[in-house]
Amino acid sequence: MPPAPKVAFIDFLDAIERVDPASGEVRVCVGLDGGKESAFRVATFDRPGAWMKDAKLDHWFAEPVLYVKVLDVRTIHAAVHVMAAELGGYWLRYYRTAPGAPSKIGVGMAAVDRVEGGCGVAEAVLKDGREFSILSATPRWWKTELERRGMPFYFGPMVLFMKKIDAPHAKRAVKRMADVDELLFCRYDTPRKTLPEILDAFQAAKPR
Repeated sequence: MPPAPKVAFIDFLDAIERVDPASGEVRVCVGLDGGKESAFRVATFDRPGAWMKDAKLDHWFAEPVLYVKVLDVRTIHAAVHVMAAELGGYWLRYYRTAPGAPSKIGVGMAAVDRVEGGCGVAEAVLKDGREFSILSATPRWWKTELERRGMPFYFGPMVLFMKKIDAPHAKRAVKRMADVDELLFCRYDTPRKTLPEILDAFQAAKPR
């Protein structure tokens, strides 16, 4: 594993002092020693529901997001330094992913599995036979669960948000993913894992 990169700077691309720390979002640019940079969105736990509402959709997906309980400089700096230290800076590279292109293959099938309350796994199969397992949750479950666990922040495998964890919602969501960017399937793919398992592992690996 490569040594952990050192964070050279954290620049806020939006005026954080103008954003509600309890419900808001900003973009940041993280510079590392050696000249590499990673820019991504930081948002409070409740934002997926707002994004779905603003887009007038029953699902939401996008580039990786660093989620924080409180949108303030201290929490963001703490999270970014943990991102840099973990797995040789893997997560900062993961959050630096570039957009791809719409799928020329298309979705053949979509279903849900391991549904528990407001979370589950969306199973997507492209028409060429490739299969993907996508962590899914309702916005309400996501916010409530992260707060229940007392998590100050979360970064890691991406989550597909849906109004309801069922096959019709999954079908609409993954079809739109294919229409937007086929690489999203690879970025969202988290085989053989459920969201509670991911959150358990995340918490176990972080100092309390």
